[in-house]
Amino acid sequence: MSQEIGTEDGGKRVIDSNGDEIGVVIDVNDEEGTAYVEPNQEIGGELKSRLGWGPDAQSEYPLRNDAIGEITDEEIRLRDEY
Repeated sequence: MSQEIGTEDGGKRVIDSNGDEIGVVIDVNDEEGTAYVEPNQEIGGELKSRLGWGPDAQSEYPLRNDAIGEITDEEIRLRDEY
């Protein structure tokens, strides 16, 4: 299991430490190693602010690499503090 984001991570679900889906990776910038996530509409403002995502309804947000706890074949799991 890698912690580096790559193009193969496109389409993966992003879940929090409770197993709740917070969004889906819709784009990956390989040069930056950054995944861009389309968030679920239900996620709360507290989680969005911890991830550095604004309160506006953007269609995609960058996922901070320091928020990633684990990357599996099916999903990206956030660290417990997120």
